[in-house]
Order: sequence, then structure tokens, then C-alpha cells
Amino acid sequence: MAKIAVALSGGVDSSVAALLLKEAGHQVVGLSLRLGAGPDQAWRAGAVAAEQVGIPHQVVEAAGEFEEQVLEPVARAYAAGRTPNPCGLCNARIKFPLLWRAAQVQGCERLATGHYARLLQRDGRWLLAEARDAKKSQAYFLARLAPGLLPRLLFPLSGLSKPQVRQMAAAAGLQAAQRPESQDMCFLPSGGWDQFMAQRQGIRPGPMEDQQGRVLGEHPGLHRFTVGQRRGLGLALGQPAYVTALDGPRAAVRVGPRYSLATQGLAGRRPLWYAPLEEHGSYMVRFRYSHRGVACRVQGDAQGVEVVFAQEQGAVAPGQLAVFFKDQAIMGSAWIAKAFPSNTDR
Repeated sequence: MAKIAVALSGGVDSSVAALLLKEAGHQVVGLSLRLGAGPDQAWRAGAVAAEQVGIPHQVVEAAGEFEEQVLEPVARAYAAGRTPNPCGLCNARIKFPLLWRAAQVQGCERLATGHYARLLQRDGRWLLAEARDAKKSQAYFLARLAPGLLPRLLFPLSGLSKPQVRQMAAAAGLQAAQRPESQDMCFLPSGGWDQFMAQRQGIRPGPMEDQQGRVLGEHPGLHRFTVGQRRGLGLALGQPAYVTALDGPRAAVRVGPRYSLATQGLAGRRPLWYAPLEEHGSYMVRFRYSHRGVACRVQGDAQGVEVVFAQEQGAVAPGQLAVFFKDQAIMGSAWIAKAFPSNTDR
């Protein structure tokens, strides 16, 4: 049996992942990150889970790196009119690298987490893939992990559903069995995004404009908006309106009818590939976590990619993550730089 580290947040998923590995006979060590932001209770809950499962536990300090590598970039992105993906950043820059480093110090051979995702080998390459429970799959948020790290990972929950995991936790008498899932970012202070941005001098009020640039009103902060948003605009126009663009330099929010959100593709920057980009490659792309995906063609190089959708799509938000799949496996990803509107020149 192997010595395996488990990322423990104290939630039901990580707790059951640890339990399954221990029951399989492995020597298991629990690791929890102390992020130094927001409620920051995961390391305490992780200690409770480790005690209940009966494994040793270590807290890994991450506050400085988390601020520099995740929180500051997230604040800058919102202030510039982009919609960042904090979980994607954290997984790639903080959670997995720091926990794997700590695991190696402990003499562990693998790092396990409670994510709902799978690992596959194709043509000698390790790939991330959707979990068996596609509705719960979290593979999208792992699409920026370093390729060299994949062979060291384990996802014990890859073939399970959430109800099954909760049943296992309850049967084992784990405190996490009834713990609700968090609906907010783990690092947010009690005042939410407004307080988070104010702490970093990132609140930028500005004009709200129609498609022709006419000023319709003022907004309290660019960070409150994302492309495609309908609720919370604070406008009474007599017809539904959506955020169609965010002008970072001017802190302006542009709104318009739903049809103005139609897109035919996107440009991505800093692509990361687990398998080489095929010439005129055909993939399925998801450009936000809740997106079901659309067939596409991709071309590009190490600096960037251009993506053309097989069917017209709705809102694409710059700053979000475009993830490219083949047969449920992640081939690569890129950060969205801009959308290509339908029926217009690029």
C-alpha cells in the first residue's frame, strides 16, 4: 500500500476521499491550506475530519502566496472589466502545487482530493476527464493544472455521485455528512465582493451606456458586472437589457438586447495543452462552468488561439476559462481574451 496525502477542507467530499483511501489500506496524511483570507475555516474543519477518520493532519501556510497569486490578480481583473475564474487560478497556482510540495516532504507518493474528476491515459499521456456524474463534474476547474502533476494525483470520488458520498459519510458517522456546500468564494469577507474590492482599491464607478454610447445612468463599480448579466442593472428601460460589454479603461458598462450577445467564436491567451493542438483541430469547448459545450475548430500557437464555434452561442465573458474536450477528456484550455460577435467583422 502507498503513502498518500489527501487535501482536507473538512467538507463531505474530502472527508470521504480520505476515508476511502484509509479503508483501502493506504497510509493517509491529511493536509489543509490556511489561506489567511475570508472566514478561513477549512484548515480547522480539516483537522476535525482528520481526527474522525483517524489520520494525521498538517496545516500548510499559504496566505502570502494566495494573496499574490490569486487574490491580487482576481481584483485586477475585475477592476479592468474582466470576469476572472478564482477557482481555476487557485487550483493551478496554490492548492495543488503547495499541497503536493507538502506531500513530498511527508514522503507521500500521491496527492488525492475530493474533486469529482477522472484521470485517463491516452497515447502515453495523462489527461483529466469529466467525472462519471457529469452534472457534478469539476474537471473544468482543474484544466490549468501542470501536466507533469497529473500522474501524481488521485480522485477517489471519480465514479461516485454526491448522494452516494453523503451516504458513506453518514454511515461512517462523519461530522461532514450534514455540512452544507458552500455557495460563496471561500476567501470573501463578510461584506462580499464590494468589501473585497474596496480593500484593494479596486472599486471603479462609471457610466452605463446603450449600444450607441448614450449614457443611461451610473453604476457603483465595474466589478459588479459580467457580460451576459441581466439582473441587478438598476435600469428601467421598458424591455429586457443585458450587459453586452465592459470597457475597462473607461469603467463603462454597455447594455443592449439579448441578440447583441450572439457570438461565433473567441480568442484565447496563454493556452495550455495536455495533448498537442491538432492542425485545424476539432474539439468541444466550454467557455464557462455551466456551459454545456459546443463543437468548435481551434487554431493557434503557444501565445494564443482562435476558436470558431459550430453553432452560434450566447454571452462569452473575457477573463473566463475556455476548456477544450475530446470524448470527455480535457485536451487543453486558454484564458478568454475576447469574443467574436456574430455577423460582424473581427
